[in-house]
Order: sequence, then C-alpha cells, then structure tokens
Amino acid sequence: MLRIELPGLPPKECSPNWRGHWAAKADEVKLYRHDTGWNAVFAKEAHDRLNKEWWLAPEHATMHVTFVVPDNRRRDKTNMAAAFKPALDGLVDAGIIKDDSHQCLDDQYHIEVRKGQRMTIVEVS
Repeated sequence: MLRIELPGLPPKECSPNWRGHWAAKADEVKLYRHDTGWNAVFAKEAHDRLNKEWWLAPEHATMHVTFVVPDNRRRDKTNMAAAFKPALDGLVDAGIIKDDSHQCLDDQYHIEVRKGQRMTIVEVS
C-alpha cells in the first residue's frame, strides 16, 4: 500500500459548484494537479526506499481518500470528492494509478475529524 499525505483539503476553486472566474479556476486546478503529482512522486520514492521494491501502478487499484477536517461541521462528501478530481489526474500523471476510469480504479471517500487539522490522505493498493 502506498500512502500519500497532501497538505490541506481540495481548493474551493476546484469544486464544480464554484462560481468564480474561469481563469482563476483553471490556474487553481493546474496547480492542485501539479502539486499532488509531485507529492505522489515523493511518497513513491520514500515507499521504494523503505520497502526496497519499486511501486508499480496496479492494473486495478483500490484507493481510499480521507479528508481530514478541523471541526464537526456538516460537509458534503460528494462535493469534496468532485473537487479532488484534479488531484486524481495528478496521481495518474505521477504513475501511481494507471487510469481513473472505473475499469482501473475503485475509489472510496471518507471524512475524518481531527481538531485543528486539514489534510487529505490517499491510500492506494
């Protein structure tokens, strides 16, 4: 299993419901995808050193994404998952998963409350 910890939650500009300027959305989507890809590459390299084996993207991957939120307010998990889409593309770019189609990926999304913390944890197996 490969574990990737991303700082923060998906940016609000990546949400399909965000109604800001298209250029600001495009910039944020590109940045989130890029940053996630590099975080994944670093996690992959650490995994390879620690386990002394290369991480190869499985033909069919199972992915658990946990959004760690700082308080117990109501949140829409489906909207958070939709905002995570650029990060998912970044994982494909980094070679963590082969493709984000339903034939290659079974993804599940969860919300966990940890007081004062914001992060996104991705576990791929």
